[in-house]
Amino acid sequence: MYRPARRTAAAAVVTLALVACLAAAEEVHADMILADNGRPRCVLIRQPGATPAERHAADELAATLKQITGATFEIREGDAAGETPEAAIVVGPGPAARRHFPDVDLAALRPEQVAVRTKGNRLLLAGGRERGTLYAVYRFLQDQCGVRWWAPWAATIPSRKKLAIPDLKVDAAPAFESRDPFWFPAFDGDWAARNFSNSQSARLTEKHGGKILYKGFVHTFFPLVPPEKHFAAHPEWYSLLDGKRTADHAQLCTTNPALRDTLVDRVREWLRESPDARIVSVSQNDWYGACQCPNCKAVDDREGSHAGTMLSLANYVAEKIGPEFPDVAIDTLAYQYTRKAPKTVTPRPNVIVRLCSIEANFGAPLDDPSNRSFGDDMRDWSRVSDRLYVWDYTTNFAHYPLPHPNWYSLGPNVRFFHKHGVRGLFEQGAYQSNGGEMSEMRAWVLARLLWDPYQDDRKLIREFLEGYYGKPAAAPIGRYLDLLARKAKGFYLTCYNSPSAPYLDFATLAQAEKLWQAAEAAAKDNSDHLWRVRQGHLPVRYAFLQQWPYLQREARKAGASWPLPASRRAVADQWLAVATGPGPAGWSPMTHVNEGGLTPQAFVARYAADPPEPPTATRDPLPPADIAIPAGRTGIEGQDDRARLINETAWIEARHDPLASDGVAARMPGSHREWAFQLRVADLDKRAHTGKWKVYVSARVEKKDGAAGTTAAFSAGVYDGAARKDAATLAVPVSETKPDGYRSYLLGTVTLNKEQYLWAAPPADPNVTAVWIDRFYLVPAD
Repeated sequence: MYRPARRTAAAAVVTLALVACLAAAEEVHADMILADNGRPRCVLIRQPGATPAERHAADELAATLKQITGATFEIREGDAAGETPEAAIVVGPGPAARRHFPDVDLAALRPEQVAVRTKGNRLLLAGGRERGTLYAVYRFLQDQCGVRWWAPWAATIPSRKKLAIPDLKVDAAPAFESRDPFWFPAFDGDWAARNFSNSQSARLTEKHGGKILYKGFVHTFFPLVPPEKHFAAHPEWYSLLDGKRTADHAQLCTTNPALRDTLVDRVREWLRESPDARIVSVSQNDWYGACQCPNCKAVDDREGSHAGTMLSLANYVAEKIGPEFPDVAIDTLAYQYTRKAPKTVTPRPNVIVRLCSIEANFGAPLDDPSNRSFGDDMRDWSRVSDRLYVWDYTTNFAHYPLPHPNWYSLGPNVRFFHKHGVRGLFEQGAYQSNGGEMSEMRAWVLARLLWDPYQDDRKLIREFLEGYYGKPAAAPIGRYLDLLARKAKGFYLTCYNSPSAPYLDFATLAQAEKLWQAAEAAAKDNSDHLWRVRQGHLPVRYAFLQQWPYLQREARKAGASWPLPASRRAVADQWLAVATGPGPAGWSPMTHVNEGGLTPQAFVARYAADPPEPPTATRDPLPPADIAIPAGRTGIEGQDDRARLINETAWIEARHDPLASDGVAARMPGSHREWAFQLRVADLDKRAHTGKWKVYVSARVEKKDGAAGTTAAFSAGVYDGAARKDAATLAVPVSETKPDGYRSYLLGTVTLNKEQYLWAAPPADPNVTAVWIDRFYLVPAD
């Protein structure tokens, strides 16, 4: 019969000892408990001599911990001896930090550097001045407590009955010294500080530890040396263009000795007016017009870039102001005509070069072959400049609300900049009002990446979608982002794209509309999430409004159902109500649809009346009678029903016309010169996608009595989107047009590809009443 062994007294002693050891080990490695069941388990220590930002850090910590736990945390003022209770959170450098955390070299903490430590039941949150301690608090609240500040009006503050933290040893500093997610929501001071932005444009005050302080910022040539004050007496200070000194869309003569010394004096005046500024801009105006005088030309020719004279000027000013302002840097631009680095001139240590990416393809990462030119310039500047900044572009300035699928390029681009030594990054977005497409997401994701570029940017995007819109709605919105990114792949996405971009076709927008409708349905039980989803939905509706008649024609051709109400006016009114209606505290309605200042009210006013039913072709067209087609060959026609009619009903309109080959033509009033008729080669018969073709346009012109001569009645051409230049262009004189019938005009013989499009535009001439485009016609040239 089995009997259990009898436990001896010795065995019992060993067991008790083992339990005691394990308990002691658990006690040594136990988490620090900050609060439990609504009661604080520690106090907050604010250090003697704390700066306003460090005092604010303690206040923010206490307030946010109360939101998380329900506990009211006492803030005690520390003493010179550094004595603290056994359970305490020490906020900022000072006696308590030195006494209890001697391993942290507080004196060596760089500005904005963060140190987080635990030791027993004490926690240190400190950093370099001015903003380091504040960032340490926000870093702790985000990493250990799960707090997120998505937008000035939206945050996630978790609720924790018990809040405990593990052993912590964190040393961190931002990847960039200047971090500016330049989107409208990011200008809120509290949001900017909580998301580690030190933008010169954010409303960061003393309690936030201040910010980067500029004098000027960019495009300061004429503010420094105003032509209205100096040109009459000193025309030689301004550009020599085509043999004439001018200040009309010109620059400064950067090699002129007197001009240089005047600039030095003006910069000194600026800095004395703003003694806290640490960067002052000496930079070109926002247009071309570089000086062509012999001295300037000699420098630029030798250096292989207009940056030769620009950087030489910045170096001169920096050298002269250095003794009086040793902590100030001169900031200048590598922008448009100065983008390429000079061959031999290098910036002085107190000169910042700000490289601008305005010509890039923002739909692809900057290390993509489509961005090779900018990438080469980036690498060249990074080799010669020790303090390189970048001005990057992350919006569509012509259409802030238009879908702009660059979101999956943001992370790769920030990493690209960091890997090439960039120290300051300005990410320009829709900055004039709320309502920019996915503005909240871009601002938050960029702010996170500017602190640490090597985070998973796709994961950050998913985290934002789930936190801001709610998990149920995040899924269809994520599919929308994937859809647009996939459809735009291969398209050269600039910061001035048109609503007629090929990724905004009917099939794509119809699918996008359904995804946002699904997101609204998923968010219906949470009023905050539903409001945010409706704001996010506006860009798809904006695209529909911009191209309504064209998209309707596409839907009819495809036999597809229309996903919106039938009335464009009703959709426009609903769009305006959401864009400008009431919202949460911290939010303000949209005021700008584009950088030019178009208001949402003026935008919607275009659609006060529903468009007429689009005309339909009444006959099968024959080839143009005035075009010779080689025997045995057939041409390719591109009728108006295949074209994008830009700003339809205002700039162009499809109308019945008995003179047109199929009974329908596109009519453009002669009062503008926009490329309102655009026909993609990719939308023509696939034979047109390769080979040489003679390209014709069939047009007629209504002109006023007596109008004649060589002034242009209309223009037309072939534009290559990949090469970003005209493949053919023609301006047709009034004298060569006929009002009572169509005539075919040869634009040229062109090797076609799918990245090109054919276009036509009226002349903006009062003598021309209207230009009618019947079709483009292609004839084989080989």
